[in-house]
Amino acid sequence: MTDSLEAIGITVRYGGNVAVDGIDVAVPAGRMVGMVGANGAGKSTLINAIAGWSRGTPVVRGEVRLAGQKMDGLPPHRRAERGLVLVPEGKGIFAELTVMENLALVRPPADTRGRHAFSMDDIFTLFPRLAERRGHKGRMLSGGERQMVAVSRALRAAPAVLLLDEPSAGLAPRLVHELLTTMRGLVDRGLSLLLVEQNARATLELVDELYLLERGKVVAREAASDMKDDPRILEAYLGNLTA
Repeated sequence: MTDSLEAIGITVRYGGNVAVDGIDVAVPAGRMVGMVGANGAGKSTLINAIAGWSRGTPVVRGEVRLAGQKMDGLPPHRRAERGLVLVPEGKGIFAELTVMENLALVRPPADTRGRHAFSMDDIFTLFPRLAERRGHKGRMLSGGERQMVAVSRALRAAPAVLLLDEPSAGLAPRLVHELLTTMRGLVDRGLSLLLVEQNARATLELVDELYLLERGKVVAREAASDMKDDPRILEAYLGNLTA
């Protein structure tokens, strides 16, 4: 199986502090890869580095390849133009624009070969609630609805690989399940997805492969089905599921 995304030796330094230390990540074509870890483990720093975006001015080293094409060195908007599309943590949408206006800000590329294009009708089929709220301004939406808009904007950009950072943050468990199940359905249709999540329980249920990060390093990488009984996951994130 070929890899849609390869990140090799990613290191991120802020001054003398190493936030991410030589991490390798591979997202195979048509697979959903999860990345979990405690707060401060380096998850968001890593996915942002892959997308070419960062808070502050870190020193970033390593290689990023999308379908074999070199991405490192490109600014984030150029990576997005080539199909490496990030939904950052925070559900950032324009509060004074309507749902339709937020979505219309993204123009799908003319050439969508090797990518996954979504029309407005596709978006409203995936997220019927947005169809109902299409005329409402961003400030009037719930947290779950704002997250739907943020994800939908990324899908309108016709991603080859979608990077999704902490989509469950601040959402009720039911909405988390609905959103991640929708993402799983898109992966089953061929989309490649890298998911960074604090919610390891929800992640394990849906991803194909799981990375566990601690202090900027990958300490475990296995098929998700094999990680469910990993004592580090059970103790740190899930609690005693056998009780």
